[in-house]
Amino acid sequence: MWDETKQQRLDDLRQREPLPDDEQRTLEALLYELEQMEWAEMRPSLSRFLRDQEALAADLGQLQARNAVIGALADRYADLLERAKAQVAGLTRERDALRREYERVVH
Repeated sequence: MWDETKQQRLDDLRQREPLPDDEQRTLEALLYELEQMEWAEMRPSLSRFLRDQEALAADLGQLQARNAVIGALADRYADLLERAKAQVAGLTRERDALRREYERVVH
């Protein structure tokens, strides 16, 4: 367990570098212990973060797939609209031609 005594010892050793070999090993051991303690404290949060990230990635994949389908449908609707416009234009031309022919025959 990390306590004030260990923290003070670590601070003292850090301020006195370079150190003799035995104190350098003590410094390294304290740093290793502190790092292990910090990782142990962070591990649950990191695991939760990674699970959340995986879930978000899966959601993103589903949304991208759905957006691709919606994009394809939008393209099909646009094509349908263009074909409908072309048909209406053709029918309008045909109606106008029939009207002109009718007016020619009636007058």
